[in-house]
Amino acid sequence: MRYVRPLLYLVLLAFHARAADILIRNANIVDVKTGEVLTRRFILIHGDRIQSVAPSIRPTRNAQIVDARGKYVIPGLWDMHVHLWYKQNQFPMFLAWGVTGVRDMGSNLDQVKRWRSEIKSGDLLGPHIETCGPPVDGVPSDDPKLPITLVRTPAEARTAYDHLEQDLNVDFIKILSHLPRDAYFALIERARKWGLPVAGHVPDSVTVDEAITARQNSMEHLMGVMMSCSSEEQKIRPLRALAMEQKDGKALAGYAERILVTFDATKASNLFERMARYSSYQVPTLVMWRRNTYADAEDVVRDPRLRYIPAAIRKDWEDPREIKKNIPESTMGLLSHQYERLAWVVAQMQRQGVPIMAGTDTGDPYTFAGYDLHRELQLLVKAGLTPAQALRSATLTPAEYLDSDESLGSVGQGKMADLVFLDADPLKDIRNTQKISAVMLGGKYLSRSKLYSMLQPGRQ
Repeated sequence: MRYVRPLLYLVLLAFHARAADILIRNANIVDVKTGEVLTRRFILIHGDRIQSVAPSIRPTRNAQIVDARGKYVIPGLWDMHVHLWYKQNQFPMFLAWGVTGVRDMGSNLDQVKRWRSEIKSGDLLGPHIETCGPPVDGVPSDDPKLPITLVRTPAEARTAYDHLEQDLNVDFIKILSHLPRDAYFALIERARKWGLPVAGHVPDSVTVDEAITARQNSMEHLMGVMMSCSSEEQKIRPLRALAMEQKDGKALAGYAERILVTFDATKASNLFERMARYSSYQVPTLVMWRRNTYADAEDVVRDPRLRYIPAAIRKDWEDPREIKKNIPESTMGLLSHQYERLAWVVAQMQRQGVPIMAGTDTGDPYTFAGYDLHRELQLLVKAGLTPAQALRSATLTPAEYLDSDESLGSVGQGKMADLVFLDADPLKDIRNTQKISAVMLGGKYLSRSKLYSMLQPGRQ
């Protein structure tokens, strides 16, 4: 059974002792599992939990009444791939966009633990946080914001696991692309024995099929998938590895193009069938891949939401329009073609039952905490998912991945009172997830005006 920190879902106990219950009346509840809307429902909140859901509920004494007539209520959203690596927390942006839970994929562990402690005590308003601490990789980090656990041998991999679990008490282990092959299998074998989930990149030295068999719990960014779907995988893989070792960018671009040309739909289907059978969760981060095409460069630099990102964060961001100017037209075409194929892959995965979770890689330049999750949902729908399937990728599927679907991921009795109130039906148009009128976080009701007041333009 997957290891789960019992403390994670008690982070908002400070809100439990409330003077009165909250009764939400006449809400339209979006059932993310069935893709249906339950109209005119009453939701009684006691402390940080949903006490009952019914067509009618009499208010308890001194209950706070919230009239949700015409509103659509969905579970709190989860962004399953973020980096909380800046000193300035962006929790107000996450909450303002209905993101009540995040999975931190690598940052400053001490800082994240302080934030979690402050959230638990009620001194800080923020989402639930799952965190991995320093990711495991085979080369030193070239990013000062991302400390890593350096592992080169199987023995170091086993030692690293023990340190991360016992000394750092992380929620899961994150792996990166340069982890050596034998170290990867030693690490994941130990994780399977003792229980910590392993998530992250599929290392360059490992095939996706091998990662499925090894039971890597979640795979990020679809890394390795296109290679594993090539009819020339066995030929290209060693040549590409050599080009990476030699840092031969021209050769790597050629192999990337060849991988696309030799995409084998039958081979892909067989791979996705195995993913579904072994519950290999996928976090595509289409919004990240879209950023990498620079198709929206002009839009992101003019996005009015930039004013909510602290200036201290924005000051080191390079203008994507300038980056785009230096990219050859042939490379731009390759990036566009690659994105289109990846979007097709995600839709096919969904059709074959692969569990998909929404993630954004927030923390990268020109990412918008909270809002980018809504962009991801739109891209998932544009790729071919239904609005209900996209919603599940940010609610019920993450809850199942965390072995916490009894507490999270849907609106029902006994569930955590993490809710998002929408002005329109997201099942009709996924863009309606952006029409947020209020957010409830662990039983604490945050109105639209409260959410706006939490955002401070230009704060340092």
